[in-house]
Amino acid sequence: MSFTGWWIVMPVPGEVVAGAAPLLGPPIAAQAATGRAAFERWRSGALDLREREEQYDLAAPDLLDDHLDLLYEIWGAHEKSGPFLAASCRKDHPAAGLAHALGPQRFAELPGWFGNFVLTPEQVRATLPAVTAALALDPAQRAAAEHRLHEVLDEVTDEDAAALLDALAPAWQRARDTGRGLIGAQATAC
Repeated sequence: MSFTGWWIVMPVPGEVVAGAAPLLGPPIAAQAATGRAAFERWRSGALDLREREEQYDLAAPDLLDDHLDLLYEIWGAHEKSGPFLAASCRKDHPAAGLAHALGPQRFAELPGWFGNFVLTPEQVRATLPAVTAALALDPAQRAAAEHRLHEVLDEVTDEDAAALLDALAPAWQRARDTGRGLIGAQATAC
């Protein structure tokens, strides 16, 4: 079966975060709690995100699929509000690709669970320094991250690969600068 994995990270007004958090926050928190041991296995090198089954089990790319109608409504209403991250990949999951590209130490600095998060404007401000640092790559680190990204995402376009490495920090910065929150979510479309 063919599918396309999406990862959207969008700045939204604080009231949108407040409305979405009761629905999206609990499954994200539950997955983060149950996935902690697997994350530590990944951190220690015992779990390999190049293995699709291990990647799927750890990243939980369908975690918010029960709430796709809400997410589509949010994305449609706010897509023109400024820079945001939108990356897709046929037969793969972009957030898991970024995780492998950055490695567990850097990726652990991103809030939520493998690209799924609901952040208030205050949480955006508080997390911006760590997110910016996690994504600050010198040229050698950038080349290595691009190589690792392509190891995991077989059919990622150059545009989507660049978005994964370059669009997240500006989306965070835009949210902070405009007093907005952020909603990040993975989705899978068949």
